[in-house]
Amino acid sequence: MLPFQLDALSSKELQKDVIVRLVHGDELMLNYFELKSETVNISFHEHPVEHLVVVLEGEMEFMFEDQNLLLKKGDGLFVPAKKRHTARVVQASVKALEIYTNLEDKYYKR
Repeated sequence: MLPFQLDALSSKELQKDVIVRLVHGDELMLNYFELKSETVNISFHEHPVEHLVVVLEGEMEFMFEDQNLLLKKGDGLFVPAKKRHTARVVQASVKALEIYTNLEDKYYKR
């Protein structure tokens, strides 16, 4: 068992106003992330495994090469493995969770 408090997790700033907090188990990884302003610019990227996204606060547009989706507090999304995507803040700052199977993901090593 590994109890944790989301806001107390060690954080890393991937780029200006993009904060990630990662928790690893043996088989799962949780990324608690914050997009702190509407000026955040995340380039299109992909992850090697499928993952889930759940918005805790704010509104974000989740963009794929062929589709855009508006996600609000309480909304979730399944993202297939190797599906290129990006996101932007629509309203307020965004706090959200991403849940993955546990493996090395070069995106978070930046």
